[in-house]
Amino acid sequence: MKKFIALLLVLIMTAAVFASCGGSGGDKNIRVWVGEESVEFYQTVCDEYIAAHPDFGYTVEVKGMDTGAVAGTISTDPKAAADIYTVAHDNIGKLASTQCAKPIGDESLIAQVLADNPESFQNVIYSTLNGQKYLYGVPYISQALFLYYNKALVTDEQAKTFEGLREAAVAAGTKAITVTGDDGFNMSFALLATKVSDHSTTVKIYEGAESVSGGSKGASNCQGDDTVAIYRWLQEYAADENGFKWASPDGWDADLDKSNKGVLAVIGGAWHYNTAKAALGETNLGIALIPTFTLTEKSVEGLSSVSAGDVYRGGTFADCKCFMINANSSKDKYAAEQELIKFMSSKEIQNRSYLACLNVPAYVGASSFIEQCYNEGKVTESQYNLAAMQVSMAEWGIPQPFITGTLNSYYYSKNAPQVLRAIVDKTAYPTTGDTILSETESLEGIRKALYLIEYLWMHGTTPKDFPASLPTPA
Repeated sequence: MKKFIALLLVLIMTAAVFASCGGSGGDKNIRVWVGEESVEFYQTVCDEYIAAHPDFGYTVEVKGMDTGAVAGTISTDPKAAADIYTVAHDNIGKLASTQCAKPIGDESLIAQVLADNPESFQNVIYSTLNGQKYLYGVPYISQALFLYYNKALVTDEQAKTFEGLREAAVAAGTKAITVTGDDGFNMSFALLATKVSDHSTTVKIYEGAESVSGGSKGASNCQGDDTVAIYRWLQEYAADENGFKWASPDGWDADLDKSNKGVLAVIGGAWHYNTAKAALGETNLGIALIPTFTLTEKSVEGLSSVSAGDVYRGGTFADCKCFMINANSSKDKYAAEQELIKFMSSKEIQNRSYLACLNVPAYVGASSFIEQCYNEGKVTESQYNLAAMQVSMAEWGIPQPFITGTLNSYYYSKNAPQVLRAIVDKTAYPTTGDTILSETESLEGIRKALYLIEYLWMHGTTPKDFPASLPTPA
């Protein structure tokens, strides 16, 4: 409790410095950006709030945006952006460091954020500037990857394991599973897989990183025996005629379509729900955790800290979408903006947003409300599973740890995802500079590829030479 109060006081006092950011003027309208699917709902609740608080002093205009592209839109022209906008939390550091965001200073809102949200989200909604930590993002939606599968051809029991999916694929004459993209987010199911017995993994991605002026990239590791074994296992599974496949040029939904039967399952997110439902029909649409898989003798050969028979579950980035305040918004609106965000991010409105838009709440304990809605018949079985699996997958994942734009770029845009795909495909990967990755099939080749990925994460460029001995110390 003392820690909570101390942090609360620090945040309030330091954020007050920024309260005067933005110009002043007579604009009495607060503009809010949310996802396209949520516009009507948030316009309604904001209108309700204004009606219940006649002294609020502002009208509210809610507009739909592609939340995945909002950060780029704001960075390009922050003065034209909304007063309050929605972004995924991994954009917070970039927007804060480029003076596109204003920190939260309202005492009651800060207290609500600290009281309602899990520690994993609280670790990624701050940014550090000039050595001081500020709260910038207010979580209100959570999201994670999970499994969609064809219930007409896959039993619920088979959907629990990659081996079971393959069994169903053999019977159907298809491939077992695909992904919606080969980028570093959608392929996190392998990279972030953890041992079922104890949730352990040697993978580290920017652990302990400090944002903005701190400059520290933290610690990363991608060379553990478990990571080697997992990618060896995935190589086997991808080589199997009934195993893993990349999405076809026509798209993953064409592969999943019940009339095509090209694949039985796909790893995706809530934003793929309507497309998956259209491909299979709601009756045939199964939703489950990302399955488990068992390491084989071949996958652990020559490795000391893993064993054949070890069981892992595919992992995910378990993220939150946040409300943030535009630094260019009028300082006269600052108090009202925080008042409105406190209302829109409250548990009550998050619950209503789930029922209206299927937005999964971000607060601790939301699973109880989701289950209650299903038991009371307020949502369908697939809608219930959509939320329940995201909440459950959060236990098998981490929030994206990219607290600066640099870290985000190093992870996603400096060729690390392409090297991971090369490992899966057992193909050579020519890098830039003097480094050529000749093959990604032998133990040495896989170790070189994983070292290269870790180096790209930390430096954003390729090394000139590989160390004489791999793996290098973490």
